Amino acid sequence: MLEKIITVAFFSSFKFIVGFGLALSYQFNFLEFYIAIVGGGMLGTVVYLYLWDFVSKIYRIIVPKKPVQVKFSKRLRWLVKIIRKYELYGVAFLSPLVLTLPIGCFIANQIEPNKWRIKLFMFVSLSGWTFLCWLVQNLIGQAWFSN
Repeated sequence: MLEKIITVAFFSSFKFIVGFGLALSYQFNFLEFYIAIVGGGMLGTVVYLYLWDFVSKIYRIIVPKKPVQVKFSKRLRWLVKIIRKYELYGVAFLSPLVLTLPIGCFIANQIEPNKWRIKLFMFVSLSGWTFLCWLVQNLIGQAWFSN
């Protein structure tokens, strides 16, 4: 059982949906489901927050800062609009499902210097999405199998 929880936590640290699917396939109860997905997501959040700091410092030493022109696609424009309007709230909300946790942590790290605040927002977001997905899955599962 511990191997299954560690596997789900590992995949949840990269992409929430993959961990969610694995937890469903292993038929975890709610507590195992919550601990594996949120625990893995938070472990990934902590690792990525400090990893991005380290990588960006090394990158700035190797490559000096210079102006960059970026061509924005419609999806990127939409993402930038969300980030500017909702800041850390929007990034934390979108990270588990739309963005991956590494990208969400990278963006959050650029917006907010307080790492504890980022961890708190990511925890609330991961907890909320986990509970919501569990609830929807149970409602759909009960409706599907009751017929």
